[in-house]
Amino acid sequence: MDWFILILVAFFIVARILGFYKKDDSENYLINRPWVQCHEIPPRHAFDIKVLKVITGNSLLAEIPKEFLEEKKESTKEPFFISRLNHIETPEHTQRGGRAAVLALEGLLIGKKVKAVFQQRTDYFEESFTTLYAGDRNVNLELTANGLAWVNKKHNQNQAYWKLLQKAQIKGIGIWSLNRNIPPWKYRKYRLSNEQRQQ
Repeated sequence: MDWFILILVAFFIVARILGFYKKDDSENYLINRPWVQCHEIPPRHAFDIKVLKVITGNSLLAEIPKEFLEEKKESTKEPFFISRLNHIETPEHTQRGGRAAVLALEGLLIGKKVKAVFQQRTDYFEESFTTLYAGDRNVNLELTANGLAWVNKKHNQNQAYWKLLQKAQIKGIGIWSLNRNIPPWKYRKYRLSNEQRQQ
């Protein structure tokens, strides 16, 4: 029996090294392909920010731009804020593709010079919506182009996003290589109704 277990463990190690076995929770297979880059020069009114942590594929924790740090200190000692990506929605973390979106966002933002354009700056930056730029690359567009984001008709009429979404869908990139994709807003509604029924 011990020999059988050793052979089985050895098989999984070799299969992992050769790439035959993929760890389901990593979802690396959704981003291990040539990455589509979306070059766009950040607008002049973009602010320099430092991304501290990627929370989900659609939200992150970042330091307050130094231009507004004093304003923030008046209300709280915490010099950071949570930001959501403008124009797009990535799969929820419990959906297929959710982990891949987090991994992609970490790769694009952590340790990089990042600029942010705020759609509408709420008081003290809480839950603000931003378009992010890593150098001359539009991060929001890149997540869409690489099949890791949805575009919601209700909140976004920007044609650039819709064109990239359609291309990703046609090519079967990212989450569009999976069957039965559910938009995150419908997924949240479905989960909420299930939770209410179980109470």
